[in-house]
Amino acid sequence: MEIAIVGAGVLGSIFGGLFLQKGFKVTLIEVLKERVRLIDKEGLWLQWPDGERTHSKIAITSKVEDVGEKDVVMIAVKGYHTRSAIKSAMSIIGDDTIVLSVQNGLGNLEAIAETVGPERVVGGITAHSGMPVSMNEVRYVGGLGPLLVIGPYDGKSRPGFENMVEQFQAVGLDVHATFDINSVIWKKLIANVSTNVVAALTGLTGGVAVKHEPTVKIIEALSLELSQVARAKGIDFPELDDPLDFSLKAFASTKDNRVSMLQDVEAGRLTEIGNLNEVIVSEGRRFNIPTPYNQAVSWLTRGVEERNRQKRYEAETSHESKAVRKAIKSEDLEALRKAIEASPLARALSIQFTEFEAGRVSARLPGTPQLPNFLGYTHTGALFTLAEQTMAAAANSLGHVGLPLNCDVQFLKAADPAKDVIASARVIDTQGRIARVQVELTQDNQTVAEVSEMVFLRNK
Repeated sequence: MEIAIVGAGVLGSIFGGLFLQKGFKVTLIEVLKERVRLIDKEGLWLQWPDGERTHSKIAITSKVEDVGEKDVVMIAVKGYHTRSAIKSAMSIIGDDTIVLSVQNGLGNLEAIAETVGPERVVGGITAHSGMPVSMNEVRYVGGLGPLLVIGPYDGKSRPGFENMVEQFQAVGLDVHATFDINSVIWKKLIANVSTNVVAALTGLTGGVAVKHEPTVKIIEALSLELSQVARAKGIDFPELDDPLDFSLKAFASTKDNRVSMLQDVEAGRLTEIGNLNEVIVSEGRRFNIPTPYNQAVSWLTRGVEERNRQKRYEAETSHESKAVRKAIKSEDLEALRKAIEASPLARALSIQFTEFEAGRVSARLPGTPQLPNFLGYTHTGALFTLAEQTMAAAANSLGHVGLPLNCDVQFLKAADPAKDVIASARVIDTQGRIARVQVELTQDNQTVAEVSEMVFLRNK
């Protein structure tokens, strides 16, 4: 059986290593180029609960189109990436391919089914987990119960599903089959909804949190709200009778490990709050069941995400600003060119500076499929961005930080988005701390636009 795993994070790496050990042909599909490079070059390392450390040479790529159709495609990405992940994987999903989701929360199976059809979708739940050590090493900490509980999304048995279960069990994997995967998902949801978010907001591990009375109170309130929503949906299983006890036992089992949502917060990443507590809030509204605790922790988690976003932005812009200012101060034109070319907007449009002299700068905007406006011509916003970047570079090349004061733009000809546009800027004159800069945009040696700008030259 050939298996592709979309997402080579902690869970994807653990399953990849396990499947490879059991003799399956496995390919990891990962978007992070550095992780792909490391695993491809150095292999995948797994630390096991007994302390053993194993090394595997596992196939990994970011080019899905080179993989070919697989028997099983496992989706192991965060819930907010589900739709894009399944769309990118369509080239490896054949008529008989099983798509197996091992993701947290609700909404993933529905999103996959919308794209590939419900008959191909299998839900999978695991209470096993791990922690990242490096880009190509994961520590597997084990977990409660079977490795996987899997079941068809539509509850119907099919030969492909039965064959997959048989092959997993034949090699000794602790995999259980069910035809009521929805109840199993909701059972795990009790623990995820009540403990992941608490860990993310408090920074506490399970071993500490379950002994802290105020934290236990929050876990209890979140669990009770979920149980009420579940029963309103017609979902019922024994754990709903005492959701707090179930949640605390699940949280305590993680001991000193940092649950996935806490790892996400500490790493500055988005969380899966949208597939967890926010779903409970949404479902609660449908059934007129108040969910104030789930709503509150959802809002707080979104606040933490925004804090992390701002910190990332500040760190990035601070680094870029320092690089530009350093180059201006040292009058190093080559360093200034590289710093401006590395700025986020220039990178996004792939703007390249072809000439960089004091007071005279040229740049190229390559033609790409992202440039057309709704009429099919190069978007004027992209053209102006090219012009502004080039004019700013020309002003900064004079040894000052240039700040635009006003700008006059004349668009003379529509540009073809498939062809390069060249910007040529020069400083016309300076009067005290004011500089006048002009730029001409051309395509195929024809003028597309002319722009002039007044710039205030601050001290270095």
